[in-house]
Amino acid sequence: MYSLAVKNKTKWFIDTYGTGIAKAIKGTNLFFPAIVAQKALESGWGQSSLTKQHNNWGGIKCAPNLSGAIGCIKMDTTEYKKGVKVNTKQSFTKFADTESGIKAVTTVLMADRYKNARDNAKTAKEQVLMIAKAGYTTTPPSKYLALLSGIIEAAQDYKGLGRIV
Repeated sequence: MYSLAVKNKTKWFIDTYGTGIAKAIKGTNLFFPAIVAQKALESGWGQSSLTKQHNNWGGIKCAPNLSGAIGCIKMDTTEYKKGVKVNTKQSFTKFADTESGIKAVTTVLMADRYKNARDNAKTAKEQVLMIAKAGYTTTPPSKYLALLSGIIEAAQDYKGLGRIV
């Protein structure tokens, strides 16, 4: 179960960014609640400096060849190395606008290493766990799922959407 704060933040996030997320993932086999949860968490609910200043909605490392990329920026971040949380600097992609930044996350998730998660996950939570196990995040997979679970549940309760075909 999730808190009232998570419920309200998730509703606001979907009302603000949900249409763009839905358009970006349509026909990809990605679960709407899973991607909403990822984008909410990874963007600090759309308020992180990486998101607000550089339109990066997924902590996408420097990838200047992605559509909409306009360069890279070095920033402080937290990563897990051998299961230990460490502060470090990483280069992240800067995007031209919000739409490019959201679409880029979908592009990343269309890589072959996430195909099993796209094609075989039965639920949004299972998909998140499979994506994490495939190397999407340095956060341990079970911890990553725990961070996203309440947002996934709130998104499902609010919109009732799964995969958008």
